[in-house]
Amino acid sequence: MTQLMDGSFRYAMADRPWHSFEEGSDDLMKVLHVDEELGQVVFVQRFGRDTTHMRHTHHCTAVAYTLSGCWEYDGDKFPTGVVAFEPPGSTHTAMTRDGNVADVLVVLTSQQNNGRLLELHLEDGTSAELDIGIFQMMMTTSPAEFLSAMAEREK
Repeated sequence: MTQLMDGSFRYAMADRPWHSFEEGSDDLMKVLHVDEELGQVVFVQRFGRDTTHMRHTHHCTAVAYTLSGCWEYDGDKFPTGVVAFEPPGSTHTAMTRDGNVADVLVVLTSQQNNGRLLELHLEDGTSAELDIGIFQMMMTTSPAEFLSAMAEREK
């Protein structure tokens, strides 16, 4: 990342590590920018081959631009070059099928700058927050440190 003279930022994908929520997973996230003041996160989501993500509800707006591959939810497909706009309150389960993988550039913006972004619906009927603090942790820790911190949170 380079901060430019006018306050803008420039990001090189190679400068940021891939993070995972699970050891050995091919579903990865590369967090590029976190702005806690604006309540905004920018990241690239790498969907592994034939995977299903957790059902989740948006407490933010999300703009997802498919850089490569194809992903889907609720019967709608998002191939390369397609943008998905997901408003607060939308709930879905993102996935890849038929041997597809996908890289998706995502911009999340919290509502009323409250830091809430995504609510993950767990199989046991409970939920977990994927808030701005989680993304900030990804920006400031190595992938191994992040996995360790997440394991500690679950205890």
